[in-house]
Amino acid sequence: MKRKLMSLVLGTVLTVSGLLMNVSMANAASAWNGTHEGMAFDYHDSNQFEMSSWSNGGMFNCTWSPNNVAFQNGQMKLTIDRNGSGYTGGEYRTKKYYGYGLYQVNMKPIKNSGVVSSFFTYTGESDGTKWDEIDIEFLGYDTTKVQFNYYTNGQGNHEYLYNLGFDASQSFHTYGFDWNQGSITWYVDGKAVYTATSNIPDTPGKIMMNVWPGTGVDNWLRPYDGRTGISAYYDWASWDAHDNSSSNSGYGNSGNNGGSQAQPAPSWQPSQPAPSQSSSAMFDSSKAYKIINYGSSQSLDVQGNRRDNGTNILQYPFRGNANQKWYFQKEGDYYVIKSASTGKALTVQDSANWDGANVHQWDYYGSNSQKWEIYPSANNTYKIINHNSGKCLNISYGSNDANANVEQYKDCGSNYEMWWIDVAN
Repeated sequence: MKRKLMSLVLGTVLTVSGLLMNVSMANAASAWNGTHEGMAFDYHDSNQFEMSSWSNGGMFNCTWSPNNVAFQNGQMKLTIDRNGSGYTGGEYRTKKYYGYGLYQVNMKPIKNSGVVSSFFTYTGESDGTKWDEIDIEFLGYDTTKVQFNYYTNGQGNHEYLYNLGFDASQSFHTYGFDWNQGSITWYVDGKAVYTATSNIPDTPGKIMMNVWPGTGVDNWLRPYDGRTGISAYYDWASWDAHDNSSSNSGYGNSGNNGGSQAQPAPSWQPSQPAPSQSSSAMFDSSKAYKIINYGSSQSLDVQGNRRDNGTNILQYPFRGNANQKWYFQKEGDYYVIKSASTGKALTVQDSANWDGANVHQWDYYGSNSQKWEIYPSANNTYKIINHNSGKCLNISYGSNDANANVEQYKDCGSNYEMWWIDVAN
């Protein structure tokens, strides 16, 4: 995405001398064992973020307005609108600069011709540096695809359009990129889909998100129809350093990759020990249970107590709320785990079978991705194993942070794949 008024090279999309990869994010997970910084969008955190309030000019047919950045139901909404002076867009960005590491966002873009919804890093002349940038962009005329791109010292023309196989505007999905000294690998829902290795940027930048209508770039974005009151939604974002020795300018709470090292047992303990049998456990379907992670001592939680299909499952300190309580309903040899608040089932997103696939809530429809085996493990804990994939319910990157994401991951003996399950009061 161009941040200054410059000529835009259009026409045939040029790809990077990289490798289209069909591997799991988990293959590289051991690299992300340094600083972790999670970014929730429950409210505007003025210590961490700022809202833009100027015009970029050029192909950006809008003025950035803080009025176009809103927070509701635990999400951020960026809107394209209009005032007496013309079109307005929303832009949100960090105050700090971030370098090499894994960048992720859970979002839902705008579906409309002529507009862009984005997640990217940027630094340039206004920051006193050369122009370096790494992009994830949704071109609103076709949200079944996502465009990856980057700029090194102002040199771009690295666009790559990836076919998602789903309409990104219809539900939340997780997109990201792993930025290394000699490569950038982009991810969709935990799966590596494209790698670039030529002339990679090296300057730390701000994490940014924006939505805007284009002008003079119809060959790229298609003509903008003037529609306003259209919004993209952002559920969360995060940055993970490769290790604590990395030369990055942004720092946050540290977290450990699942399975990277053993953690001491937390102080919270269940009132009843886990059964000693080696087969699956038994639970009373009439009782609500709390599910507490052994590694972090935090509870399985429906984010924001929202009732929508696709709402993310996170970890959060147990407060006794209904969105932290769960019913175990027997389904043959497996359990369907349903939220006591919403009645929706714990589900692996898109029935994925790879490590790092996201877990959210969804109406129960009988899929194997909604069924779980529950086996006793060490220290009165259980492992919760998905019937479809055979992988364990896990806290992403072994994080101890509130709002850390919940995923599935292969059994690697991590404390973050072990759960205390106890009747909730």
